[in-house]
Amino acid sequence: MEDNGESNMMRNGSSRKGSFRLGLGGVNGGKKDHTVELGSIDTQRLLLSGGGGVGERDQKQQPLNNSLSPRQMKSLTALCDTILPSINDFVCHSDESVANFYRISASMAGTPERLGGLICERLKHPMTGLLKLVLWLLSTWFGTIIFCGIACLSFQFPFIHSYPQLSLQKRQQIMRSWSLSFLPHFRMLFRTVKLLTLLVFFTQLDESEENSSWKAIGYCGPDPEFKAQLKNHFLHGRTSKGGQEDKEDDDAEEVIGPLYKGLVHLNYPRDITADALRRFGFPVSVIRRKPKVAANLSSPSLAIQCDAVVVGSGSGGGVVAGMLAKAGYKVLVLEKGSYSARNNLSLLEGPSMDQMYLSSGLVATDDMSVFILSGSTVGGGSAVNWSACIKTPDHVCKEWCDRHGLELFESELYKEAMDAICEKMGVQSEIEDEGFNNAILRKGCQEMGYPVSNIPRNSPPDHYCGWCCMGCKDGRKKGTSETWLVDLVKSGNGAILPGCEAIKVLHKKKKGSDRKTACGVAFEFEYKGAKDICVVESKVTIVACGALSTPQLLKRSGLKNKNIGRNLHLHPVTMAWGYFPDAPGASEVWPEAYKKSYEGGIMTAMSPVVAEFEKSGYGAVIQTPALHPGMFSIVMPWVSGPDIKDRMRKYSRTAHIFALARDQGSGTVNSPSRISYQMEDIDEENLKKGLDKVLRILAAAGAEEIGTHHNKGRTLNVKQVSYHEFEKFVEEESSRTLTDLSTPLCSAHQMGSCRMGSNPKESVVNQTGETWEMEDLYVADASVFPTALGVNPMITVQAIAYCTAQSVLQALKRKRSK
Repeated sequence: MEDNGESNMMRNGSSRKGSFRLGLGGVNGGKKDHTVELGSIDTQRLLLSGGGGVGERDQKQQPLNNSLSPRQMKSLTALCDTILPSINDFVCHSDESVANFYRISASMAGTPERLGGLICERLKHPMTGLLKLVLWLLSTWFGTIIFCGIACLSFQFPFIHSYPQLSLQKRQQIMRSWSLSFLPHFRMLFRTVKLLTLLVFFTQLDESEENSSWKAIGYCGPDPEFKAQLKNHFLHGRTSKGGQEDKEDDDAEEVIGPLYKGLVHLNYPRDITADALRRFGFPVSVIRRKPKVAANLSSPSLAIQCDAVVVGSGSGGGVVAGMLAKAGYKVLVLEKGSYSARNNLSLLEGPSMDQMYLSSGLVATDDMSVFILSGSTVGGGSAVNWSACIKTPDHVCKEWCDRHGLELFESELYKEAMDAICEKMGVQSEIEDEGFNNAILRKGCQEMGYPVSNIPRNSPPDHYCGWCCMGCKDGRKKGTSETWLVDLVKSGNGAILPGCEAIKVLHKKKKGSDRKTACGVAFEFEYKGAKDICVVESKVTIVACGALSTPQLLKRSGLKNKNIGRNLHLHPVTMAWGYFPDAPGASEVWPEAYKKSYEGGIMTAMSPVVAEFEKSGYGAVIQTPALHPGMFSIVMPWVSGPDIKDRMRKYSRTAHIFALARDQGSGTVNSPSRISYQMEDIDEENLKKGLDKVLRILAAAGAEEIGTHHNKGRTLNVKQVSYHEFEKFVEEESSRTLTDLSTPLCSAHQMGSCRMGSNPKESVVNQTGETWEMEDLYVADASVFPTALGVNPMITVQAIAYCTAQSVLQALKRKRSK
């Protein structure tokens, strides 16, 4: 996650309500100084109280700093109100929340101001500067001519109007023309404005942590069970008093999770932090600098010694850290993101994206063709993923062994690794009650005769929770923060430092050789509003930052291998939707009226009908997503203000199903904000085949209305058309190009950017996970995948990390015996 005000608040342990009152549009207010005696840090008390240096739980928050000029804000407000205008001529509705939803515009809700702050402080995309320029140009008559053409001309003075001066009808016509323009930059502009406006509007919060639209669209906000859980813990006091230490520990773990004893927060003076680390058994040197001398690599604040330093705590780093610590080695885990204690979860979409996703969830390829979600928190992607635990398919293991010379993937060790991983996470495939989207996928497949199967998950059969993408409220989803990192903490041999970004792998020249050897990591963090730097001296270094961040760290550390950052695969996804009304008073409603699109296990069913598992191995699997209002709104087509509001009114009963391609196309990642990607033609064809099947599945399951996400926004009322009309619609919608910015593509899996191989000319690491260039430097995340995987990658990441950990253990044993 980007090192910004909100992530800093979470590092400091702030509370749910105090941290994120404004959703995607808020940051921390002023901090209060706390006096802490040396050695008195109590992480359990800190997390239970929601304290840690940021003041009270209900402290008021200030908006993000919006540095846009008045001209730019005038244009931005007009654009936002074009996407979401005030509508007064809608059909009269007895529900006041619905009437209010139609009446309120983006500017009436304060969306432009929040969005301005987000653009200035959060948006790291390379086109951000161009967006600011466009906002200024649209406030001028000559800029409006460039972007809007003759639509800005008038027979009345001043004859040429700037975009904000145009009528709503003209502005919507222009917006529509951008969405369908043959010029890609206009389509990119439309996509950017639409995405940011809708995302901020549907995730922003008022003082009571509500959104004015939620009741009208049938959304309940955070999980109601979680609300009751918080009330129970905080209003009635769950922790024990007076000598009942075991009971107190159990209660604390239930409230804040099992890692609290292993966390070291760096927002205290250096002596206090050093003392805390020493209590974990790490030798620490405190380096005194002259006042006003900035921290640098040659003069860090702290020098910490350990056996192994692991950069990243997700599915790769968490496994390696847990295994090494359990084997008796001193392990330090550095995590860029924050630690989200259970009581500090919000289960609110906007705050959760701020708190738990890379760059607050605002990541896309350079050309805006693919939206990208990547976890960035303690536990990494395993903390926010959708629970799917699919073993590496046999055809993929065979391909990686035969074509890439990696015998590991057909070895007994790798099979042992997958079994051990699944056992650790309690993987099982039973379902007690299937959620809305998955029930529709399963029924549609059965009606069509398509194969469909249960997805193994790291959660129990009765886990009916649609909020897993925002963290696990009770620990029943067994990500690394509930499994491998618990081993690290319980071993007494490790510690986790949240809010630390590795800036360089330290290395030295190996004696008697030209080869370098890794000897630790330098990392930075924020302390009292300024950057500070510490170094970790280690015997081995494991990098597990994820496929978007690992390449940047390796390059900054001096590695020159040309494959670093290349061969990035994204598992591109395209979706279709179906509307299943819950007609009041109807005797038979399916799915049952109580079921909503955002509730239930996120992934429980999957169809391989176009996966090509038995043939080429390169096809598309069909699954279901988690779409809360913000994400739902940005993928749905926009054709006008009234239309998007009508679509959102159907939100709670609109199912989504997607096709995910095992992509042969690839891209390059220079940093998490500089990503290029190009699908191959075969990838696009596989997605089109998947989209054809998805539309048929939705119709067969009983959808009243179906459609795709193409900018034209066409829909079909399945109940009112002939077979011929249905076939024509499916054929036309599934044959549209997917590479021209007219249909949003998404990615939740990134892999291959530091791939494993049998030689340094084609790969970055060998099959032990060690880099070809630098001894004692290992990579243990999805970046080492030789190709795209084709299914959800958590088991594969953890199994490879398990095998890499075995290699690291052997290296440490050799060093210990010297």
